[in-house]
Amino acid sequence: MINLLPPEEKQKLLIEKQGKLAIILGITILIPLCCFILILVAIRFYILGEVSTQKANLEQVKKEYETADFLQFKDLIKKNDVILSQLSLFYKKEVYITQVLKTISTISRPKNLYFTDLAVNRDKNQKIKITIDGFSESRDDLLTFQKNIEATQSIKNATFAPQSWINPVNVTFYLTFEFSPSS
Repeated sequence: MINLLPPEEKQKLLIEKQGKLAIILGITILIPLCCFILILVAIRFYILGEVSTQKANLEQVKKEYETADFLQFKDLIKKNDVILSQLSLFYKKEVYITQVLKTISTISRPKNLYFTDLAVNRDKNQKIKITIDGFSESRDDLLTFQKNIEATQSIKNATFAPQSWINPVNVTFYLTFEFSPSS
């Protein structure tokens, strides 16, 4: 078949054909896009409806369970939580004084040397610090006790206050040291 149309008509038909093709492609893309948007809008409204329903259910449950007994029980639980956290903190900082006392009691002391006060503390660096106040009838007894303390492996940095060495008899001494329990 021979096409006898003039070139202007051919061009016009080609432009019409391309226009129709563009419209068909546009509609083919636009219709699924509109459907997808409508599906998303429907999902959004469904989710908003479910959220409002769940909020209403939550409010109803709150009203049902917010009785005086329940609120009292809730306050009791909060108070006990505070107490338990404080106890936990206390036990983390706890100093096992039995090990300290056992070590101190095994150190040989002269007969005329007595303890008048004993304090056990834990410092910021988690080191156990012991402070002992005492009385000794002589400076020689205090020197013997000092040597015995320095020979003990679990006692570190033992220092006597300078006033402990002033009097030759009836000595009141003040001793501090660090305790490191033997593993």
